Amino acid sequence: MKKISSVVIIFVLCALVSYGCNPKQTALSDKGGIWAVYDKECRKCHKVNGKGCFVGRWIFKTPNFTNTKWQDNASDSRLIIAIANGKRKMPGFKGKLKDEEIVDLVKICVRSYYPPAKQ
Repeated sequence: MKKISSVVIIFVLCALVSYGCNPKQTALSDKGGIWAVYDKECRKCHKVNGKGCFVGRWIFKTPNFTNTKWQDNASDSRLIIAIANGKRKMPGFKGKLKDEEIVDLVKICVRSYYPPAKQ
């Protein structure tokens, strides 16, 4: 019985990983500019839709950029510091990216996922 439950747990975890973290191929870098940087450095974890994958949100606490509450509570300065120095499993990008690129990632990419106001 223990073997069967172990196999089922492993199967479910593998299914979640493959379903939740399968990167979709898109042409974010075709937008050019800072989106090419997002495509190269950020898309692996935060995904094209800005939500991250289920497993990433659950285990690594990857933020969901489309969440209004998260957007309202995450200041630009806090995000810039997190990108530069790293946070949790996310590596720091100071020295790898220019300061302007880090600022643009926050002001253009992250903020573009802010949900539109309902009318």
